[in-house]
Amino acid sequence: MKWIDYREVLKDIAVERVSSEARELAKRFGYLPYMVERYLSMLGHEETLELLNAFENLRPPPAIRVNTLRIGVDELVQRLEALGFELRPVKWCSYCLEVVKFPESPSIGSTHEYLKGLYYVYRDSAPTIPPSLAPAKPGHRVLDVCAAPGGKATHLLQQMEDVGLLIANDKARSRIPVLIAHIQRMGFRSAVVTCLDGRDLPKILKPVFDYVLVDAPCSAEGGIMYDPGRKTRTSIEDLAKLVAREIELLESGAKLLRRGGVLVYSTCSIAPEENEYVVTRVLKRFPDLDVVEPPTNLWSWGLDGFRGLEFDKRVRRCVRVWPHRHGVEGFFVCILVKR
Repeated sequence: MKWIDYREVLKDIAVERVSSEARELAKRFGYLPYMVERYLSMLGHEETLELLNAFENLRPPPAIRVNTLRIGVDELVQRLEALGFELRPVKWCSYCLEVVKFPESPSIGSTHEYLKGLYYVYRDSAPTIPPSLAPAKPGHRVLDVCAAPGGKATHLLQQMEDVGLLIANDKARSRIPVLIAHIQRMGFRSAVVTCLDGRDLPKILKPVFDYVLVDAPCSAEGGIMYDPGRKTRTSIEDLAKLVAREIELLESGAKLLRRGGVLVYSTCSIAPEENEYVVTRVLKRFPDLDVVEPPTNLWSWGLDGFRGLEFDKRVRRCVRVWPHRHGVEGFFVCILVKR
């Protein structure tokens, strides 16, 4: 594959002018000015303040996903409540729960039940959204292009009832041990773990997959409440490099999808450059792809334009999760099908 020159992307997404309003808010909250200019363009002044304040003050509760292949939801709740935890259901996933109260000991990630693989722990419930919107099915051939640390890979294996094949790939060799550990801890047997650059996968695999997930490495701008360093870590040039890679990864996923298959693209970013722009670029390259509107109205919809960029109108069917609107980490999810 010929890699995209990030400077090509930079020409599209570069910010020509940053308003005095954006500079003032950026100085007040400690952001790069181009980021705040983006928020103002998407949300307006009042809602931008709500978003910035959410990043300062919002602390969503951690969440767990019950491994229903090993234990029922009610039984696990009883066990954890007996230890002093308090749980409440997640609206979009019947076997996912938020942890709203904790005992002094043990932690939610060190119980006997956790070590036995009866549940998976997330820092909040947002990462459970992509597989919940587009579930895998038993018998599917599934590819998770960027699988570590394993939250979505094990979620998909659970939906597959551990029947079929899931290739869990990740480029970062240092992240492979934790990916393998989660798959083994939860008792799944239908997975093969690989360590390759996701952009190279079409060189060695064929378009036979019923389901491909591209949870792309991104700026993680939706999780600033967990890592305030994200306010200043990603320059516009750095962003262009991320976007170029995200386009390439999504193109790889499209090449490996069989006709009639489902391709899910997700990021933990609220930047339209990493989301609607990436999907628009790939839709132009692959005319046999279409965007499917998920059967829910729990979240916000995608943007059809941004600061002079016109996106494919179909990206309005994508899902946006905003911290200040929805109370969790920022997320983007797009479900595509190959006609």
